[in-house]
Amino acid sequence: MRGRGLRDSIRLLAVVGTAAAAFGVGCFNTASADTLEWALVQAYQNNPSLNAQRAALRAVDENVPQALSGYRPKLSVTAAGGYNYFREVNKTVVQQTFPNSVSYTSIGEDLGTRQFGATATQTLYNGFQTANRTRQAESQVAGARETLRVTEQQVLLDAATAYMNLLRDQAILDLNRRNVEVLTEQLKQTRDRFNVGEVTRTDVAQAESRLAAGRSALLGAQSNYVTSQANYRRVIGVDPGRLDPGTPVDRLSPATLPHAITSGETQSPSVLAAMYGVDIAELAVKISEGALYPNLGLTASYTQSYDTQPQSLRLTRLFL
Repeated sequence: MRGRGLRDSIRLLAVVGTAAAAFGVGCFNTASADTLEWALVQAYQNNPSLNAQRAALRAVDENVPQALSGYRPKLSVTAAGGYNYFREVNKTVVQQTFPNSVSYTSIGEDLGTRQFGATATQTLYNGFQTANRTRQAESQVAGARETLRVTEQQVLLDAATAYMNLLRDQAILDLNRRNVEVLTEQLKQTRDRFNVGEVTRTDVAQAESRLAAGRSALLGAQSNYVTSQANYRRVIGVDPGRLDPGTPVDRLSPATLPHAITSGETQSPSVLAAMYGVDIAELAVKISEGALYPNLGLTASYTQSYDTQPQSLRLTRLFL
């Protein structure tokens, strides 16, 4: 009797599982759902780490025009102005008269000055420092682009992983829900059979234990599903909807292991970024060596002064 009840329960579980799978396939085919490609596009547009790396690349791009400015002349303009004020007071005492007469003579002079100048300097030779700085800046840009590719690969991988994990946890959650429904029905049948005397109380306790374990697994599946939803939102930047099954990527993989190794050595952005880093370090050494060479430059300057005519003031006062 027990063997027949167990076979009936297994048969019921298989039927419910098959129906659930058929229902899921029908929903995926008939309803509009999010695809893996759509999720990757959203992650490529919205991921904050990727946007930050793009901004860093734009900042590195500005090093190239800064390095090229070493080839261009430098122009400086100066201006100066001033105002001079001079005042002198002389006292004269005449003693031939009584009482003595005293005269004060005040002499003043005002003078304003203005000066303008311009200086142009063109570097002719500086030990090839400008050329090496330009090449170094270009290598920095190339290295930053490869670093951006590394970030893109990581973000897209995280997005695909979050998509598939959510799809997996959703399927596990549905399976556990169906399992709890089956175990609940099995417990009901076992209790009915116990009431008619076909099984013992031990069978009822075992069915209750299986139902409790199924409910515990359901709670764990719900927790994992909520965590996967949050991770999906963090990586892709939008809330998940109904997800389509993922598409295989075997057609995009190298056919053989040697081909995969060769492609990785020649096309991997991490390898290329490291190679550009070597170039940057070598050019830094050349720039330091160029500082030991003499510098040759051409300088031209022009200065113009403007002086106002002095204004003189003479004032005499006589006191008896």
